[in-house]
Amino acid sequence: MPIPPRDALDWVAREVGGGARVVGVRRMKGGIASAVHRVRLELSSGPRDVVLRRWLHDDWGDPAASVHREMATLEALRAVDLGVAVPTLLAASPTGAGAGGRPALLMDRIAGRVHLSPRDPQPWLRQMARTAVRIHHAAVEAIPYESWLEPEKLERPADATRPDLWDAAHAIIRGDPPPYAPRFLHRDYQHFNLLWVRERLTGVLDWGSACVGPADIDLGHCRLNLAVLFTADWAERFRAMYEAEAGRAIDPWWDLQELLVYGDSWPRFLHVAVAGRRPVDTAGMTGRVESLLEAVLRRF
Repeated sequence: MPIPPRDALDWVAREVGGGARVVGVRRMKGGIASAVHRVRLELSSGPRDVVLRRWLHDDWGDPAASVHREMATLEALRAVDLGVAVPTLLAASPTGAGAGGRPALLMDRIAGRVHLSPRDPQPWLRQMARTAVRIHHAAVEAIPYESWLEPEKLERPADATRPDLWDAAHAIIRGDPPPYAPRFLHRDYQHFNLLWVRERLTGVLDWGSACVGPADIDLGHCRLNLAVLFTADWAERFRAMYEAEAGRAIDPWWDLQELLVYGDSWPRFLHVAVAGRRPVDTAGMTGRVESLLEAVLRRF
């Protein structure tokens, strides 16, 4: 993907101020709904790295709304200690005006890398669970949760081998949701949005979907992503760790809400998210989701 246009980089320099001059641009790996670039600036005080995030298409909802939501969330999180870093907002252009014509966010770069090959999954998963609990306990106001699932359009994946599992899950999810205590949630909580330094979780990114709703949605979403890339066993371990940390059980109904988001397009865009950072077993992906689906259905 090409680097941001000159007027977008000029916007970055203007917003940082202090006579900032762009001296380098590098595309960061991953990113499905937006393009993210690390921009190196030269200032009188020395070099500085910032992150420019631009929404280049409208296939994943309303980009301007995502920018507004992430702006508000990052500002609110400045007063909250999650035990890990979140980006500091420097500037935003929800319409793209002055920023190259596309909605954009400018943030300080925080330390760490996406870590998809842990030597030992236990501490890796435990830190993810602990950070999720902290997010869910944070007193942050946000818009109300809305489901990404359309029950009337549910279909089995084309390569499904256990139609009984999908049919049973579809029947359950078409019923009424259980009550829940509203909590702040990230809404896209999974390993592609976490940063690590030397096996330590140091940061959480991509707050454009944050909302207030059933915290178990975050768990279901993360568990689905763990299953498609790793194993259903890792997803189950993550649930057990979260339940131990939070002192409560995950409601399987909300698990199903997220597992049933899985579909035939996932193998394609998962390769984009992984971006060569580990092997992707596409052929076994649906089977791993079915294993997790079976485990969830046993909890009803």
